[in-house]
Amino acid sequence: MDPGILNRYLLLLGYCILPQICAQLCRTPCFCSWIPPRCPPGVPVIVDGCGCCRICARQLGESCDHLYLCDESKELLCDYPTGSNGRGTCNYNYDGSCEYDGKEYKDGEVFQPNCKFQCKCIDGGITCTPLCSENVLIATPECPFPRRVEIPGRCCPEWICDEDQQSPVSNSLGKEREAKGRSQVKPFACAEWSTQWSTCSVSCGVGLSLRVSNRNPLCRLKAQTRLCMVRPCRYSPATEGVTCTPTVHSALRLRYKTDDCISIREFRPTFCGTCPMKHCAPYQTENDLVAFHCRGGLTWKQMMSIISCVCY
Repeated sequence: MDPGILNRYLLLLGYCILPQICAQLCRTPCFCSWIPPRCPPGVPVIVDGCGCCRICARQLGESCDHLYLCDESKELLCDYPTGSNGRGTCNYNYDGSCEYDGKEYKDGEVFQPNCKFQCKCIDGGITCTPLCSENVLIATPECPFPRRVEIPGRCCPEWICDEDQQSPVSNSLGKEREAKGRSQVKPFACAEWSTQWSTCSVSCGVGLSLRVSNRNPLCRLKAQTRLCMVRPCRYSPATEGVTCTPTVHSALRLRYKTDDCISIREFRPTFCGTCPMKHCAPYQTENDLVAFHCRGGLTWKQMMSIISCVCY
């Protein structure tokens, strides 16, 4: 036997607690191919787990064991699942920890990056919960102009009521815009904020959807409405055993109708289908400005336009 191979083998045996087990894992003497391994670009050549032969390091997702080792230069380790019988898969040396703002947190650790949020490290991802109240103060006769402001010395912003509708500066700006026949502009930098649109008030036909938003010239929180139609009431649901389609494109042109209004144009809208044992609802929507002919004359109203639906 070659003296060099014998020395490596004796050294391996010296590190083993049970020599008889090591003899079962590593064959003796070493039998290596006289052809050097040809590895793909970027894959290093290493010595196998028995210290005998040179092999290509196993890469991410490839099988591995005590003999065929993973590429440690890429921080890969052999992951042995339960009942693997000594065979595993090369995977990243991942312990589920998280990094946030230069600090490392263990899997399951709860931390508070600032006074407004409490976060938890979960399997390498961070989930945060707001500690400040997310309640919305709706305008009322007693508080017609609520506004959320930062209070010095306090972490969370609070709602206050402005006594004056507008400052003298904003009033002068409004008069100037009205004199020129132009719309009034916001008198200060406004961070736009809106809630999600509510579910349509009816499951078929034209209904209403609501939200609260400050997207208006005065940047005040106000309730907004839009018309919505998830599906027409004459729509035939899918029968049992038929594969349902969440999103349905209307084959006919129709007009939107409310109690006293009808749309001037005809539309071919997108509806949500009806699936057995499932509820289908809008998933992606947008707003269209639709002209209606009403008893009082021409009126423009916001109408929900469905892009896609989902059944669950």
